[in-house]
Amino acid sequence: MDLTTLRRAIEELNAKLRPIADKPVAFGPDLLRRVAELPKPLDEAGVRSQAEETLSAAVEAYLRGSAEERQQIRDVVRNNSAFAWAAALPFPPDSRDHLRKHLAHFSIVDPHPDDRDAILRLGDLQRSPFYTSVAPEIAAISTSATAKRLSGR
Repeated sequence: MDLTTLRRAIEELNAKLRPIADKPVAFGPDLLRRVAELPKPLDEAGVRSQAEETLSAAVEAYLRGSAEERQQIRDVVRNNSAFAWAAALPFPPDSRDHLRKHLAHFSIVDPHPDDRDAILRLGDLQRSPFYTSVAPEIAAISTSATAKRLSGR
């Protein structure tokens, strides 16, 4: 998928996900239960397959792209925050290749709007037995801030 098509797909998905991302949440003692009972945003919007395919294409383009193309991908994802919030890769980081793609996704969205989310997400990824062999590759194509985060500095 070329970058223009990728941008358009992300923007279209973002428009469908925005109303879900912007829904107010009433706080209260049963908040966790109510949130757990909500449909997943990609399913509620009816875009799971399209979002997973688009994110996978963005990750692939990021991994093979030039520094300028990687920056364009970071920009379009960050400028479409509902997509960035809802989209996830359709597989766990259970192999070297899958972890590589999850770390590339992390690199695309980092810095997260909330640093605590980034710390938690990266902590999960660092549990992989492949982390120390894959992280330097992704750090090399990341922003300097993300590279530091990936290297633990």
